Amino acid sequence: MSRARLPLALAGLLLLYLVFGRHGRVTTQPYDIDEAYKVYSTILPKIGGSPLVIADETRTPEICLKPLDAQSERVLRPAIDNFLELNALPWQLQKHFDINRHYELLANEELKTTFRNGMNGLPSMAGWRTFYERHPQSDGWIELSAVGFNADKTIAVVYMGYYCGEGCRGGEFRALEKKDGKWRLLTGRGLWNHCIWYTRDRLA
Repeated sequence: MSRARLPLALAGLLLLYLVFGRHGRVTTQPYDIDEAYKVYSTILPKIGGSPLVIADETRTPEICLKPLDAQSERVLRPAIDNFLELNALPWQLQKHFDINRHYELLANEELKTTFRNGMNGLPSMAGWRTFYERHPQSDGWIELSAVGFNADKTIAVVYMGYYCGEGCRGGEFRALEKKDGKWRLLTGRGLWNHCIWYTRDRLA
């Protein structure tokens, strides 16, 4: 290898080390997009006095993310493409939420140790007992994806899921539009093709 190429090779090795870490696992990077936390703060539950528990790593399910009609496709496609790109790897959420409600970030390691099978299987009753011993005032926990935006950050796509007990879980994609400096949910027919799942009452 020539001396000219050696610095580039070393830089590539350093990047791989930072991304995958010493043991080959993906190292999550901090998620510091200010506009994303404004989107989160719009969709998070605002009713009820119990503290919110939010998983500290972004997640997204492998369910549909396809608008039903051509008009919705044109509006949402740039944000969907950005969403898919960003969510190829998990991100580490920060305490930048602006909500009038107490919240805490739930470490991924705690989730793994509480629910021994991880989140690939269904949370067990024993795991839920441990969870509520540690978070007695909560209603379960919420998971969020990274937020996909269009180029000028006026359209956003985000996933929010929840787990609230054995047999109580669900989630859905949300589409939002920024008007007059504020994010609001996009409403109307054609937004999604069954991009929602749940097995009991949703959180307020």
